[in-house]
Amino acid sequence: MAGPTDNVFLPISIFVLNIALAIFKFILASAITACFAIYAKYGGEHSNSVGWIRSAGYIEMIKTFPSTLMRRNLAGSTKWALVVAFLATLSASLLDKGIVKFVTPAFKAGPPTFKVINSPQFSPNASQQMFVGWSFFVPNDDDVVGTMKKALNSSIAVSNLDKGRIHEPLTTGYNVTCTDFSIVLQHHVIRNGTGCPAVRLVFSTIEHPALLTMTERSPNRWSLTMASKPARRSYNILDFPMVLHFDSKDPKGEDTALCFHVEDYRTRSPIDVTNDITAFPRTSTTKCFHNNGNITALAITTARFTQSSDTYNYTCVSTIFADKSDDLLLGMKEAINTTALPMDSQPQNGTSTAWIELRVNNSSIDVYICGSSVLLDGDAVPTKFECVYSTISVLHFTQQLDNQLLLALEGRKFKGDIPAATTYMTLDHSTKIIGNKKAAPISIEKMRIDTMDVTQYMAELGYNYYADFDSGKLYIKYKISNLNLGLEVPIWVLVVATIILLISLVIWQATEWLVGEPHTCSLYSTIHAQLASRSNHPIPRLMRFRFQPLMLEDVPLFPDSVECLSEIETKSLPGPLEHSPEEAKDLPNQADRLS
Repeated sequence: MAGPTDNVFLPISIFVLNIALAIFKFILASAITACFAIYAKYGGEHSNSVGWIRSAGYIEMIKTFPSTLMRRNLAGSTKWALVVAFLATLSASLLDKGIVKFVTPAFKAGPPTFKVINSPQFSPNASQQMFVGWSFFVPNDDDVVGTMKKALNSSIAVSNLDKGRIHEPLTTGYNVTCTDFSIVLQHHVIRNGTGCPAVRLVFSTIEHPALLTMTERSPNRWSLTMASKPARRSYNILDFPMVLHFDSKDPKGEDTALCFHVEDYRTRSPIDVTNDITAFPRTSTTKCFHNNGNITALAITTARFTQSSDTYNYTCVSTIFADKSDDLLLGMKEAINTTALPMDSQPQNGTSTAWIELRVNNSSIDVYICGSSVLLDGDAVPTKFECVYSTISVLHFTQQLDNQLLLALEGRKFKGDIPAATTYMTLDHSTKIIGNKKAAPISIEKMRIDTMDVTQYMAELGYNYYADFDSGKLYIKYKISNLNLGLEVPIWVLVVATIILLISLVIWQATEWLVGEPHTCSLYSTIHAQLASRSNHPIPRLMRFRFQPLMLEDVPLFPDSVECLSEIETKSLPGPLEHSPEEAKDLPNQADRLS
């Protein structure tokens, strides 16, 4: 669609544009003719001939060039006038073609209407509630919010959209209620916030996690080590999804889950994959509507990779991530290589150690975890590190509820705090493939920005995007517009064309008024004007013409003895309509025949 500063949208068709260009071309040609009429009045004896030859067309002008340009006794201004006549006529005929090159078909939304569309959805009977078909692919370097908008506009995901109309999910402003969240890792409090619920990060299959060390490197920045034994047979404590709880304290002091989300990690890392990415960045997002009227929107983006050694290899990590100076990456290198674990906490059979780098920035949380492999039931497992880099964004806010949405729910209320994990949408991010089938390094900064953008967009959608997993319906409020087809024209092209048109109109009309006939007329009209006094038809009309002798309406234009005009010098030709004495005697009779 047209940009707000570069282009303008015209609600017209190509056919109408061609008519407008034809009128533009006609006025421009008339202005050029007017310019040569002015020249004809003040340019000397040959000046009228320039305009008349121009009106005969390109071929006539080209044929006249050699005799005109090589003629020595002809004024230089007359020669240049013929050249200018040719170029001006050619430019006028091509100018409309040049304008068309800048015109592109476009569309624009008409006046909008607002409508809540509820579409039937299917959610498998699982602990993680998510509608089928709401996983989407984000091409490399594409706008993640743009992908979400396309998903919400998809007739595949939302089956009952109005065909042929523009559907734009309605966004609404919101008021953030708090940003100072408490941070809990497993069951260990890392940071105490004020006035906000806690964000709890959990690996649900870890048994009895032991916090070995915790170092506060700076405000809102920590390094930790943790040892644990997986609750089920697994090669690594990170070999399962990360769970996010958004908790608060009830009056009894117990944790109450306000929002519950599980990272969408579906495939366990293959044993033989080492020193490489095992899961490209994936963003999953959800939204929770609380009983007290608040809303929580959160998103998590996670990338996973492995290393083949039990010694942390920063060189390997630096090839996987593009942000080599990220303080979590550097902190992990220092922590693993310098942190001395207590002797009684050294990894034993079936246990594993995890090194954790944590950073909090307002409502954004970055977690970088690397875990060593374990021995299960005495079986040897290939030694390697598994690492996961996650960036989390949380918004806790209030928003005004639209009555139209309440009517669409038909008396049902927005479901409040629920114990089940929910996911509204997942987004898989691609990356470029470089030499030797290797993926380009992952940008941590882009992961962070994309995650915050997803959370912010989910918050802007607010009540307008609500998944009722119990009834199997998805409610989305759209701004719906008709699609108006038209043309997109750069503003500067429109301005220049308008200026040319106005100048051409002024020149054309001023010349008709100030210069007048015979200079504004063609040679044909000039001759007709001479004959009009002899007939009853003063208005220009078609006249009978003969070559031998050269006659118009039976009136000879030249003496009968002149049969080949090319043999006569121009300066010796008699004036037009001059006749011999014998022909002059017969003119009254010819006039009678004309009448």
